[in-house]
Amino acid sequence: MIAKKIAHIILAAGSSSRLGSPKQLLPWKNSSLIVNEIEKSLQLRTLTTFVVLGAHFETIQKEIKHFPVEILHNTNWESGMGASISFGIEHIVKNEKNVEAVLITLVDQPLIDEEHLNNLISKFNKNQEAIIATSMKDRIGVPAIFSKRYFNELLELNEDYGARQIIKKYKDLIIATDGKDKTYDIDTKEQYKRLSERIKQ
Repeated sequence: MIAKKIAHIILAAGSSSRLGSPKQLLPWKNSSLIVNEIEKSLQLRTLTTFVVLGAHFETIQKEIKHFPVEILHNTNWESGMGASISFGIEHIVKNEKNVEAVLITLVDQPLIDEEHLNNLISKFNKNQEAIIATSMKDRIGVPAIFSKRYFNELLELNEDYGARQIIKKYKDLIIATDGKDKTYDIDTKEQYKRLSERIKQ
């Protein structure tokens, strides 16, 4: 099959009071969580990258505006991840007519690497009607790739459930890729400290 044009949506709109500062700007390796995610995306080369911001928009935008990505401001970010996904999809549908699929990733899963994302892309290019998702210990979710056929349903997301309901609905069309031990996300100071120590070892 001919490879389709895939857009990459990085979800970085939320705010976490449990961390005491913008999660997106927490130090990671030699930069920050959001820079780490953008740099991974740019290594994929074939993708157009859209970064969906919400909380702390101006502060975060200053840190990433020099990257060749499109920064989107979701003022409705407090409605949750689903609202940020639909916001990103709406922008793509209106402005990027050549995009035929989207890769959705989270800024707070820093252990997910280019190898895993390229594996998702490779599987999608061979199975373009399927949803290519990541399997974790207790669920299947993002990072995931959705073809254009699912855009209307992604547009309808408006709550803090992300794309999980769509993944559940089309479970027979899911091709899951094992996320192994890379799928941990950061929601608390303890989780951040634990993952930071892990990459130093």
